[in-house]
Amino acid sequence: MSEYYQIDEKLNYFRDLRWEDLSLYEKTAIADSILDISLLSKNFHRSVREEGVIKGEFDSLSKAQHDRDEISSMIIIKMTLQSFEDSPWLSLHQLIHYFKSKGGKFYSLSRDTFERRVASLCRSGELEKVNIKKLSEDELSKIAHNTTFKYVYKISTKVNKIHEKGDYQVAKAAPLDKFLNAIIDIIQLLPEDAKDTIIKNIK
Repeated sequence: MSEYYQIDEKLNYFRDLRWEDLSLYEKTAIADSILDISLLSKNFHRSVREEGVIKGEFDSLSKAQHDRDEISSMIIIKMTLQSFEDSPWLSLHQLIHYFKSKGGKFYSLSRDTFERRVASLCRSGELEKVNIKKLSEDELSKIAHNTTFKYVYKISTKVNKIHEKGDYQVAKAAPLDKFLNAIIDIIQLLPEDAKDTIIKNIK
């Protein structure tokens, strides 16, 4: 909770900064940069499915499929971040809770929607699935206090290694520099005191 409190504290200033405080040009230019980020994010597909992990001298990933959706990508992103926590495992219920916490269209998605995506990512080798009976009591305690679920999931170790060595399919479709330039454009359009506040909070 302390992390959320610190973030909340940093945002106090910006709650007093409203769209109406900006000129028409600033509002429109910021909206244009936000749209750029939104369009880039639609090409930001971390999951590949279909062929998935291709085995060889050096494991690689197949190209992201054209029918890729953001749900699969978000699952991979969440599970990759989870691999840096005390336990890399999450239950399906915990994954669903993560999505619903995002609000909007994700809140109303059915459990079946998530089950299909997770099953597909397991088949492609991007996620690993295990029965909780195969985990130690210590490992289970790190996942949840009440184990009312049968299976848990984690990001594939192979997939993490592939991404770590540089096989990152989003590089061409959503270049990092374009995201950063759009963020810089937004910050430059803000009032001076807002820019100062942002710079002070960047560590």
